[in-house]
Amino acid sequence: MNIIYYKRGKTMKKLGIRLLALTLLATVTTGCASSKQENTWDKIKEKKEIVIGTEGTFAPFSYHDDNDNLVGYDVEVSRALAKELGVKVKFVEVKWDSLIAGLDSDKYDLVTNQVAITAERKKKYDFSIPHTYSYPAIITKKDNTEITKMSDIKGRKFSQTGSSNFSKIVEKYKGEIVATNDWNENVSLVEQGRVDGTVNDTLAYYDLVNKKPGTDLKIAAQGKEVSEQAFIFNKGQDDLKKNVDKVLKSLKKSGKLAEISNKYFKTDVSHK
Repeated sequence: MNIIYYKRGKTMKKLGIRLLALTLLATVTTGCASSKQENTWDKIKEKKEIVIGTEGTFAPFSYHDDNDNLVGYDVEVSRALAKELGVKVKFVEVKWDSLIAGLDSDKYDLVTNQVAITAERKKKYDFSIPHTYSYPAIITKKDNTEITKMSDIKGRKFSQTGSSNFSKIVEKYKGEIVATNDWNENVSLVEQGRVDGTVNDTLAYYDLVNKKPGTDLKIAAQGKEVSEQAFIFNKGQDDLKKNVDKVLKSLKKSGKLAEISNKYFKTDVSHK
């Protein structure tokens, strides 16, 4: 067996230099990563621009109007936010599947697209205070007097899309699901009297009323489980979160959020 002996002289000196170099490299890399997050707010102030990721195809929150302008509730809230922060706003449109993940590669400073605050998302990202609140609701024809609470779902037909959370509510209360492709089809079946109702978000109903003021549908019952939607950004951006929260509180107090909300929903969804 060959035994290899290392001299303490030049060999140990070279090893020490290598270890020192690796340590310095790790320190610099870590420092850059921390600085990158810590300086996001400083970067926004320096450039006088905040970059916001959004879908651009999600009406009435973020979509293009007939003139191809980016509009919607979330878009207008973002513009009001930027104005109060004293910066310009630049929107980056990304498909939902990769929208939040875009934060990881710093495509934008934050995201707005009716992103719900969940325990799972909070493990990796930070949220602003909510700017939207919604609830699950049973939507029926106005002349329906038999459904007044969530438990009245039992034994009745409901038009639902796929395996959404709203479909799960119908299953929970032992209702019968009539499968559909989208929200418009859900509404159509209720209007035609082919089902007893549909369960969806209160925001979906408010949007419907805004677009079709003469609709023959109503919210017959509303669940207690509130869903809170907010701006979402990477962890470690404490200064950005602090300033965004401060502005949102101001916009709520001034009534600006309520004004934007009433434009798109005919009601104020910025408060519980």
